[in-house]
Amino acid sequence: MLECDFCGCYSPEPGKGWVAFPKEDHAGKDEPAVLVYCPPCAAAVFGHRPDVAADHVCIWKPMASDTHGPSAEGN
Repeated sequence: MLECDFCGCYSPEPGKGWVAFPKEDHAGKDEPAVLVYCPPCAAAVFGHRPDVAADHVCIWKPMASDTHGPSAEGN
């Protein structure tokens, strides 16, 4: 699952127009990190694929079918 580091929307699977960039380390940590942006944020911030962003619909909270944990019914 991808989650946009700029606006917080998510995608249950990798999709067209999502972009990822290495995060620059300004805090002195040695751990690598990646920042992920949804199509509308990537288009607004970086000008990346505005044609894809125009048709993209953001999802703001996971749907029940997108959860991967144990079901509540089995408890």
